[in-house]
This record gives sequence, C-alpha cells and structure tokens, in this order.
Amino acid sequence: MSLSQETCQANAAKLDDIAAEMLASELNEWLVLNGTLEKTFRFKDFYQTVAFVNAVAYIANKQDHHPDLEVTYSRCKVVWSTHSAGGLSRNDFICAARIDAL
Repeated sequence: MSLSQETCQANAAKLDDIAAEMLASELNEWLVLNGTLEKTFRFKDFYQTVAFVNAVAYIANKQDHHPDLEVTYSRCKVVWSTHSAGGLSRNDFICAARIDAL
C-alpha cells in the first residue's frame, strides 16, 4: 500500500533518522530538515495558492494531523512534524504523500 493510501494513526511514534530518510525517498522532493518534513510549492497567482492551501487544510482535517503553513502570493511552504512525538512520525509522510497526490 502506498503512503497516500494510508490513514494517520493516533499516538504515532517518532521515527529514527534512517526510517525518516527512507520514507522521504518515497515522496516527491520533500526535505527532512531538523526534525521536520518540508516542501515549498509555487503557483501562478494568489488564487491558485489559496486553492492549494484549502486542499491541504481538507487533507489535514480528514487525517486529524495539521502542518505549519507559510503562505505568500505565489507560494506555500508546508512543514510537517508530530509535536506529540517530538519529531517526525509516519503520519507526516502519509500527509505529505496525500499532498503529492493532489
């Protein structure tokens, strides 16, 4: 089963660095940086950027797992981490894969 088909789980455990890098290799250009998983998406205009943000919000609410977002006119940086786990969990990669599937 691909990551994008999985569902986030409550109380997900923190991944070690090797497991995080292995899962990141299954994603499209996401970076593991300082205990986070991040990617910047670029768009033609504000309307497209906000449409993307709304799609991310929908995914986050359905999975009950929420990212940090930095939004400007033509870009959105998405940063995942599992605060309750103190770093990255499988949930972060599941949500990133769902965003890639958009």
